[in-house]
Amino acid sequence: MPEFSYRGVDRSGKKLNGKLEASSEGELRMMLRTQGVRPTQIKLGGGGGNRDLGSMFQSSNPAHLRIGLTVLLIFTRQLHTLITSGIPLIQAIEVLEGQADDKNLKIILSILKDRVAGGAFLWESLAGFPRAFPKLYLSLIRAGESSGAIDSMLKRLNRYLEDADRLSKMLKAAMFYPIMVVAIGILVVAALLIFVIPKFKELLVQANQELPAPTQFVIDASEFLQRNALYLIAGGIAGFFLFRSAMRTPQGRGVIQRLAFRMPLFGMIARKGAVARFTRTLGTLLSSGVNLLDALDICKQTLDNVVLEDAMKLVRSEVETGKTLSGTIGRIPIFPRMAVQMIMVGENTGNLDKMLEKVADFYEEEVEQLVGGITKMIEPFILVFLGGTVGFILIAMYLPIFKIAGAAG
Repeated sequence: MPEFSYRGVDRSGKKLNGKLEASSEGELRMMLRTQGVRPTQIKLGGGGGNRDLGSMFQSSNPAHLRIGLTVLLIFTRQLHTLITSGIPLIQAIEVLEGQADDKNLKIILSILKDRVAGGAFLWESLAGFPRAFPKLYLSLIRAGESSGAIDSMLKRLNRYLEDADRLSKMLKAAMFYPIMVVAIGILVVAALLIFVIPKFKELLVQANQELPAPTQFVIDASEFLQRNALYLIAGGIAGFFLFRSAMRTPQGRGVIQRLAFRMPLFGMIARKGAVARFTRTLGTLLSSGVNLLDALDICKQTLDNVVLEDAMKLVRSEVETGKTLSGTIGRIPIFPRMAVQMIMVGENTGNLDKMLEKVADFYEEEVEQLVGGITKMIEPFILVFLGGTVGFILIAMYLPIFKIAGAAG
């Protein structure tokens, strides 16, 4: 029977190490679990391959695998349904693997099934995919496994992800709709200047007449676009890729997110959306039994917003010294006064987690109303702009034609 050396942590948090004989790594994990030890590193034969969580997936390198928020939501909802129906965890994962449409999720579930069958905790196995499962997800799954209430934690995660998905879609809609309409308008105007105006120009040149200033301006714009169309397209594509590259770096993402918070109207939506996401995340963690300091750490790693990450560093350091959460965030500009007051009431009454959920509900409704209002408000402005631009071009090109017709009359 092979011998394994291991390192682990017992229930009191004390670090342990030793050697045991077992027929497999899974059997060793079960033996250690009965002794109240959670293994953090396992080696075969005292000097074989390292089997800690950071390297046990190294051969397939799954750490880069990513799944979208909607895919994660569907997976969590389906897993909760199967678990509450009495289906064992391994069998539930196998069922989900068989019906998964997302390629990355199918690979993840295949590895999860093997690891859980080998005796690993579900949260330990999920930790091997940091880009697919955020820190909050792992923390709640770990809390659910420790308390034996994995089904209730999955239900709580399902609600959290539903709210996060709805908020994300609202924020994207607020930005996507006006950008698409303006882009289509620019394409229409560009098509007029490149393909239609040159036809008018040929007629006007043959008439040998002095052109009015508006007509000359439109013709000059048309000639400029025809000469530089390829450069403008290349510049637009380069700008798009530069934007994407900047969003992949902490410095570039920080600059863009700070600018987004300062934009008129859209900045208000971004700020309220950030407050809603922060309070929802923190409230979910606190209601799941995570202490405040750990919850703030998890928020900092989960929110994916440089402005909030910087704010969480300040909040955590001051809360750790004994200051209240409301008193600390009250000095951070992005948090509205109403949110600070509601959090203060939650702290005074001992219902901080529930009050944070109410704050999140309130600001999500605010974001939804703002998005709907912006959509209705932008439509007439865009129609006036496009109609005015196209009308100006047409009138400018018909002015000399009217002049020629009047002279001939």
